[in-house]
Amino acid sequence: MPVSSSIRCIAARYARGAVVVLVLFLAAAQIGTAPIAAAQGIAAIQNVSSTPFVTGITPIIGSRGGVGGVWVDADGVVGRVGHDDLGQLRASWSQVADAIDGVGDAESDFRVVSLARLDRALARRLGEGKPITPDMAFLAGLRRIEYVFAVPPATPVPGGAATGGDILIAGPGGPWKANQAGEVVGVADGRAVLRLDDLMDALRIGTDGVNRQISCSIEPTDDGLRQYARVQARLRTFTPKAAGTLEKAIGHQQVLINGIAPDSHFAHVMLAADYAMKRLAMGLDAAPIDSMPSYLELLQRQKQGSQVTSPRWWMATDYDPLRCTPDRLAWQIRGRAVRTMTQDSLLTTDGRRTNLDTGNPLAQQWSDTMTDRYDELSTAMPVFADLRNCFDLAVLGALMANEGLPVRADCQFEVLTDASRLTGPRYHVPKTIPSVASTLRGRQGWIISVSGGVSIDAWSVVNQTETDQAIATMRSKAIEVTAIQGTAIQGTAQRWWW
Repeated sequence: MPVSSSIRCIAARYARGAVVVLVLFLAAAQIGTAPIAAAQGIAAIQNVSSTPFVTGITPIIGSRGGVGGVWVDADGVVGRVGHDDLGQLRASWSQVADAIDGVGDAESDFRVVSLARLDRALARRLGEGKPITPDMAFLAGLRRIEYVFAVPPATPVPGGAATGGDILIAGPGGPWKANQAGEVVGVADGRAVLRLDDLMDALRIGTDGVNRQISCSIEPTDDGLRQYARVQARLRTFTPKAAGTLEKAIGHQQVLINGIAPDSHFAHVMLAADYAMKRLAMGLDAAPIDSMPSYLELLQRQKQGSQVTSPRWWMATDYDPLRCTPDRLAWQIRGRAVRTMTQDSLLTTDGRRTNLDTGNPLAQQWSDTMTDRYDELSTAMPVFADLRNCFDLAVLGALMANEGLPVRADCQFEVLTDASRLTGPRYHVPKTIPSVASTLRGRQGWIISVSGGVSIDAWSVVNQTETDQAIATMRSKAIEVTAIQGTAIQGTAQRWWW
């Protein structure tokens, strides 16, 4: 089932002219005052006793934080990052430019990260009271997880040596930087890099083996919908005052986050990506790539009148079957990862929603376009790359739990799976979002649009597998790199990425 609604737009042709009313039941104050690709930054990584282990990079936007262009105040109300905050963020980045220069070696399409060695390195930093390093905070510039390898003790390596138990992850990675908006991205392609705090949260939710679907949605209350329906039914002409009346009728909507800590960066990425998707769909922000019109632009182009329907959109997992070796020690994560889905529904005069069996071709066209252009969009708007990273990490966590990979590799983590040792930055818990109305010239008829949500069903992904012995070659390559280069460059006790 799709995640419930986040945006509800209503358009009507009134007696005096073809003015279409668009009500966005999601957006917050300062509409249009800040770029979508806004403050993400880095907050201090700290343990549960609140003793900071600062990365050497200043916190993001004061005490409020901010991910993907949105922030949450102390009361849980979601809003947009303003120009003043963005200026503060840019100034902070310029002051620490040297500190955030990422891994200095060449770009690699096969960066390998040892989770066991990373865990030991984190334990040493905590034991010595030293700060977490930037390469730890951003996982050595890794930008995707394409491979997962379990390495039991005594696994042969070149020269006859044996390795200790380990879990290796691999994918493209390299030097990283902070862009102008404060997002940490790869130098090579501008895509968001993976983060340690997201990794820890993803691993921890799977340790008990419980199948949890991770989701984010923004829903109007039942009372809000009823009040909205009553007010809308009385309107005969549209004025700026009427827009305010509709906003007041629907009131604040509730933010619902499931399966992940709502104060985590992971949860805020889902919220920010959902927010960005809605604004693109409804034309409140122009897509930063060519040939991606909003849903409302598609509506304006059609010749026939509009129907009284509520298309909703949500982003869901879209992976190919995972490939694994016959011994199930080597895994390849494949596929586009994120698909935009849609379903039509009807908003009745008494404020109830009913799903429709018939499809909406224009809503489907918009969702297909976003799916097809997702990679390109992720470069222009790194919050979408951040979301894909969270999808990959959720699959990693489910895979390790479902297959018992740490047990098979005899690999125990002191820090990565223990929230009592280390946790990432925590943000205010998002609770509500104000409603905002705008207007658009449209064609005859009613247009009611509901967009919303992110749904990560990682356990369904890991239950779809196929065997491929060829992946064993990649596992051997990763083991060889960690054994030979780790010893030659920095010593096996210190080096955790290659």
